[in-house]
Amino acid sequence: MIKLIGVLTEGGVPIKVRSSVDSEGELIVGPLIEATKALSVVIGSGEVRQLGFREDTLIVTESKKGYTVVALVSKAEGYMNSLLKVIADAIDSSELPPADGSVQDLHKATIAEIIEPYVRSHISISFPEAFSSVWEPIYEKMRSTAPFSSIVAEVDELLETTLQVAKWSDFRTCFKCNLEDALSFAMKGEFDRACALAMDSDSPAAKAFAVKMGALAHTMTRIVPPPLSDLKRLAEEIPDQFPLADFVRTLAGFISGEVIPADYSRAFREATNRFEFVDNQEHALMGFLFLDPRVVSYPEFAKKMRAFYDGKSEIVCSFIDSIEERGRIFDKLYSITSYDAFRDDLGIYKARITGILSSINWVVDPELVEELRREGKAIEIAVTASLKLQNYIALLTALAESPVLTISERKGVLEEVLMFYRDYFRSLMVTDMPLFSYTLDSVFQSLSVAHAEYYFLSTGDDRARHLDEITAFLNDIFTTIRSEWAKARVRFSLFVVTNAICPVIVRSGVTCDNGVRLAYLAVRLQDLDTIDAKQITKPLEYATNLGNAMTTLTALAALTLDGETRSQVLKTAVDVSLEVYEWFISRGVICRDDIVSTSYHTVLVAADLDDTALERTVKRIIALNKIVVQDPEKHDYELAMMASPLIDCLLIAHNRLRDTSYNEMAKAIYLLAHDAWVKYGFQEKADNFRKKYKDLQ
Repeated sequence: MIKLIGVLTEGGVPIKVRSSVDSEGELIVGPLIEATKALSVVIGSGEVRQLGFREDTLIVTESKKGYTVVALVSKAEGYMNSLLKVIADAIDSSELPPADGSVQDLHKATIAEIIEPYVRSHISISFPEAFSSVWEPIYEKMRSTAPFSSIVAEVDELLETTLQVAKWSDFRTCFKCNLEDALSFAMKGEFDRACALAMDSDSPAAKAFAVKMGALAHTMTRIVPPPLSDLKRLAEEIPDQFPLADFVRTLAGFISGEVIPADYSRAFREATNRFEFVDNQEHALMGFLFLDPRVVSYPEFAKKMRAFYDGKSEIVCSFIDSIEERGRIFDKLYSITSYDAFRDDLGIYKARITGILSSINWVVDPELVEELRREGKAIEIAVTASLKLQNYIALLTALAESPVLTISERKGVLEEVLMFYRDYFRSLMVTDMPLFSYTLDSVFQSLSVAHAEYYFLSTGDDRARHLDEITAFLNDIFTTIRSEWAKARVRFSLFVVTNAICPVIVRSGVTCDNGVRLAYLAVRLQDLDTIDAKQITKPLEYATNLGNAMTTLTALAALTLDGETRSQVLKTAVDVSLEVYEWFISRGVICRDDIVSTSYHTVLVAADLDDTALERTVKRIIALNKIVVQDPEKHDYELAMMASPLIDCLLIAHNRLRDTSYNEMAKAIYLLAHDAWVKYGFQEKADNFRKKYKDLQ
């Protein structure tokens, strides 16, 4: 993230310095300025220099007018280099005179306006305000206009679906209380059986275990979950003196939707302080209460828990490993600019992948799986293999999203991701093997990004086939949701999926009802107040939710609205999206695909912007694209991927504002992008590009 950013005039005199680290910032401004002075002496205009400063990196560049731009950052140094260049270019394009050591009101106001978008402490607009201003007109149109009205009715009906209690009652009659068997089934991932076997026990630990097993059954596909009323009743039967009684009751309330996530997370944290890893049956039962993605937020506890179940439950160990590894992968997702950051993880997974795929082949083979069932190994193998494959898919997707691969390399990685889903994960998903909804959610998120990325690399018949594959993928998601809906915790991060896919649907012009279904369902499941409460306490999570929602709703508005209503909604949504992605940059998070989507959405609304708004919006689009691309010649493959909507924005600005600099920039981008498509073997893309922008040749 950006810890400090500022602009100095001649002699190292500060014009504006903004810090995001409060009191610490005051202590380091002096030494930073001295270091900046030393660097500025040896750099020329347009150069960027870096210097290690404590645990961070000091980056310095100088504008043509002689102003020094400085930033102290903790990650994404490559992107921050390009940010400083963008700021330097903005200074040179402003009305400021050449640097002469003086600092006047004009200097302060101009510099503040230039750097302000990248140093906001939080996003200003509230989630409910942004959401309702965009969603309400869309909803009014959808519920009154075919074919959208039938989609609204279908999803609303799905939301009313309830659990079939009789199915659990029939299932439970097959089991009699046996804690040893219950624990054995839990170790192998058969949580519905474990729940049924433990429910009638008088032991408080067994009742707590049964509540957790029932809760886990509500998070997995293909297994029978108990009614939530049974879980709440069991939780209430646990005596107050039981050390984890409050936590179990909170868990039952959370599963049933009566306890908010923040309160459950607080109870989880407190429970980790009260649990002891004692090697006996009672504590083995109680330990399952912590089989939850939140466990990795407490590294020492997670380490002890893994050791506690090591050699007893491959599922528990794989689950903890998977959550930890996925967290590391996502830390890299939007800030890495070097292949070295992926090298170790890729080496580990390449060594594992043959075994992972073999395990999946065993459980999807009708003959082999029967033998595994008799040995009690089928579900354990399926679940552990799915947890491992989900992370390899996430890692490859993160690699494809980074700027370290050329276009041809990226296409190869994306094809591998799509193959793993089509030939392996989907094969596993359509069997009767239970899988964690968490695993499906992770894979659906990764695949949505991979599908969107691949769409922009495909052409002709390949693109048509790929659009069919996207349609089938969205059908997989909705089919899974529909079949598992009655379970309380089988819910997916649908706005992540629709954020990636809905802009593709709009750009392609294809009809995709399931895309609209998922977008509408995402809206219906959104808890506006809970998200809004994170604006200050968890700003990164807040911004992610807001950005995903706005990109989805912008695409949905383009699909459903017309006239003045469409224009107004698109204006609002694009403006909010730009603020979100500028704020992300201040945190060292670069959302390339989202910036491409926002560039495209700007093209949709450009005709309805007045000249002042158009100029301001296009300049923001240019800045974001420059930051992402970093060096257009070195990263020509990144430029090629992003070029089309950016060129469209530039040409609209040129035609409206009669500013030749926009046309010159569009031409330069066109030439680099066209040559990149040819260079990396995408001749058909190059030909299409040349036809579309023939006036720029």
